[in-house]
Amino acid sequence: MRARRFKTQGDIDRYVAQGYGQGTGADYKPWLRVQDVPSRGRSRKVHGLKTGRIHHVLSDLEYAYLLALEFSERVVDIREQFPLFPIEPIQERARRQSIRYPRYAGTQVPYVMTTDFVVTVKAEDESLREFARTVKYEVEFSPGRGLARTLEKLELERAYWLARGVDWKIVTERSVAPTLAKNLIWLYGGAQIERGLERDDLQASFAECLDEAGTHDRTLSSLLKAVCYRLNLAYPDAVRLFKYLVWNKVIVVDLSVPMLLTSPAPTMRITPADASSVRRAA
Repeated sequence: MRARRFKTQGDIDRYVAQGYGQGTGADYKPWLRVQDVPSRGRSRKVHGLKTGRIHHVLSDLEYAYLLALEFSERVVDIREQFPLFPIEPIQERARRQSIRYPRYAGTQVPYVMTTDFVVTVKAEDESLREFARTVKYEVEFSPGRGLARTLEKLELERAYWLARGVDWKIVTERSVAPTLAKNLIWLYGGAQIERGLERDDLQASFAECLDEAGTHDRTLSSLLKAVCYRLNLAYPDAVRLFKYLVWNKVIVVDLSVPMLLTSPAPTMRITPADASSVRRAA
């Protein structure tokens, strides 16, 4: 799909009529897509496990945070590049605070501000609530000519969500540490598995063998090979099963430490949940 142009108010009205920035779950259409934003090579489209649709993320940090949301058991919906409509109250607040409201380059058309993620979570009492998160690298808060403008726009965004009673915070690299991000990216590749590996008895036996084998200062690869030998399982399938069961919390590990096949096997805890319940939840 080609990039969309934002040159007139008519363009914005047309995109609203087409459903951009609206809907929930699989029906949500992000206001901004990868192809709509000048790329520095860090934008990507990601298949959502919770929503079943394609998510549009515009940086490596947004990608890592998206996977952290996917991994969370509390998160039930993720809406990225969420537009802050209506814009008139935001413009009014900007005027009151002497903040220059942004416009599209080369035009006098007011810019549609967005929040990187609006997330729906389920509380322990089964009630649903939303929170909004803006993703920024810490370097964007370094002293410089652009910092004052960045803070102005963040203030408008903060005020928008405060008026709606929605919790809003800024996410930086401190929220999704590099090691955690790398682990989530690696595990995400096994979050869905082939039909032949979905057998309840196979997954239960795999988890049991891991639990019995223990780590014993061996590498993760060595541990998985030992399980392969006991179950007569191909090594690539063992790696896929390990990722799948960790992603689905049957195998619980500390994701703050490096998890590589060549690294020492992590300390693991096997949960009592059976494999069939994992598959139904996935």
